[in-house]
Parts: sequence; structure tokens; C-alpha cells
Amino acid sequence: MTTMSLWRLLAGESREIVSIVDSGAIIAAQRLVDIGFREGQRVTCLMRPGFGAPRVYALGGATYSLDKQTASLVIVSEESRA
Repeated sequence: MTTMSLWRLLAGESREIVSIVDSGAIIAAQRLVDIGFREGQRVTCLMRPGFGAPRVYALGGATYSLDKQTASLVIVSEESRA
């Protein structure tokens, strides 16, 4: 399975979470897990503003805004499955 960072999703794309990277950012990785970013969950990119601004994602009925550093900890499948 090919994977990529959540940060690379385009607006409107949805992918399955494969893993959360915890190297060097253990607190951020744990926070992501605490709010629902877990293996097997589907996450959708809702908005991708320009200039490196945080992106908006939907997960489990909630909406989250993540900066590049935090979103890069979430690894998603590169293949889209309906």
C-alpha cells in the first residue's frame, strides 16, 4: 500500500488513516489520537487555503484545523476507496 501525508490531500479528497507518526512529536501525536485520528478512520480535506495556512479536515462528524507540522504526522493511504 502506498501512503502519503495528510497534508498532501486536495480539497474534497477522502482517505483512510494508516498510522500516526510519533517520532519527536509525541505530545502532538497523542493529541491527534485523543481527538479521533486513528488507524482505519476516514478523513476528508474540506479546505486548503493558500500561503501555508492551516487546512481544514473532517473526521467522524467533527471538523479540525491542522497546521502542516501536525497534519504531516498523519499518514493516509494514497489510494482512494469509496
